[in-house]
Amino acid sequence: MTDSTDATAGRPIDDATARRYVGSQIALFLATLLHALLTWPPSETVVLFAGGIAVAFAVEAPAIRAGLFTHYLRPRLVGVPVSILLAWPAVVYLAVRTASLIVDGPVAVAGLAAVLATLADAAVEPSAVRDGAWAYADALPGPRVRGVPWWNAAGWLGVVFVTALLPAAV
Repeated sequence: MTDSTDATAGRPIDDATARRYVGSQIALFLATLLHALLTWPPSETVVLFAGGIAVAFAVEAPAIRAGLFTHYLRPRLVGVPVSILLAWPAVVYLAVRTASLIVDGPVAVAGLAAVLATLADAAVEPSAVRDGAWAYADALPGPRVRGVPWWNAAGWLGVVFVTALLPAAV
């Protein structure tokens, strides 16, 4: 399932589209954080949101340094857009809360949350690449689907699983 669409062109995002992306990521963060603060234990909220930001940074920054991809959204912290750091725990939170309605136990919830968040990313990722929010390098061989390399989904599965387990630690 390779795809050589213009989604890998790597052209930077235009200012208006960048503002839309950043604004929607910040709005998602604020809405989910507010929801969590109103409906979830405070300790789990802090651990998921603060831990989620830390995990996102710990994964994104080295991947950027390794040349796997480049972000074009601003502002950035060591190459990682701040809005991406905020959006990450928001997406994981939504996936965890949804998964917890379907399955029981922290490992089952984390596993289903990983699948749900990865599917959500698979729906959004090609548009973000096409719009120039970020670009993937050809650093790792393998198939791409709509311009997104296979290892993006593998990364999402693993990193969401770990992040989704954080609330169980408190």
